[in-house]
Amino acid sequence: MKKRISKTLLISTIFASSVVMAAYPEKPITLIVPWGAGGNTDTIARLVAKGLQEELGTNVNVVNRTGGSGVVGHNAIKVAKPDGYTLGVLTAEIALMRHQKMADLGYQDYTPIVRLAVVNGGVQVAKNSSFNHINDLLQYAKDNPGKLKASGSGLNSIWHLNLLGILKSAGLPNDAIKFVPAQGASAALQELVSGGVDLITSSPGEAKSMTDAGMVKHLAITSEVNDPLYPDVPVYQEVTPYKWALYGWNVLSAPKGLPQDVQETLVNAMKKVYAKGELQTFANKQGFGVGELYGQPLEQFMASEEAKFGELLSSQ
Repeated sequence: MKKRISKTLLISTIFASSVVMAAYPEKPITLIVPWGAGGNTDTIARLVAKGLQEELGTNVNVVNRTGGSGVVGHNAIKVAKPDGYTLGVLTAEIALMRHQKMADLGYQDYTPIVRLAVVNGGVQVAKNSSFNHINDLLQYAKDNPGKLKASGSGLNSIWHLNLLGILKSAGLPNDAIKFVPAQGASAALQELVSGGVDLITSSPGEAKSMTDAGMVKHLAITSEVNDPLYPDVPVYQEVTPYKWALYGWNVLSAPKGLPQDVQETLVNAMKKVYAKGELQTFANKQGFGVGELYGQPLEQFMASEEAKFGELLSSQ
């Protein structure tokens, strides 16, 4: 009887150990995107999903959770179970939300895996627009306050902030150009080409397909130096008398509390994705760059961005 009990216990222990030690991942992974389909964040998320799928050997399904200028999707990532089966793409808006009292969300609520895209902002107009230089547009806004309408993303999100920064740099009030919220750059660009708005303050990359199709033109890029992907697009602070630069970014993350071994598995998988070079090549073709960053340097980057945006917003 004792031998039988011992054998049963041994079998139970081995079975329990095999359950505990089962290799991650055992089932499909959900990747939440806080913005609509078709924009830069959605594009990079689908590239990441494809890469992780190949490295981890399981399906990675992208789910767009839009609304609340990114709050809905970012919160969905935060409240998910930290088991590695729900991941998300945080965007620069996460550095703004507490400062703007939009939501009690910040980079501290997540386990960052890797920085993905780093995306310069810009100013785009329809191809048939009468504006051919950024200074002409700013002068018109100064002479005709409130007549122009802009879009690019949701209210209080990164590309809205880009517009506010441009206006502030030029000594213009926030309402000198009206901002029309949109569920991502793709929707904003549709409004632009249909005549619903006069300009977009999102990234050149998000407008690439419409630029290539001859529907959109660039007036400026809000980078600190010339972007090698857009050598012909003027740098805002070089062609105007004003100093302003802003870029967006996104980070593959999990909810806070992700087990260390799962985090390491995801980091190692993403390093292999980057090593293949397909992510960078495709990203550049789509018109944006990637900025691989992990661990403590990544956390420091996110902390500095939150501090930077806090200072900017406090001066609005």
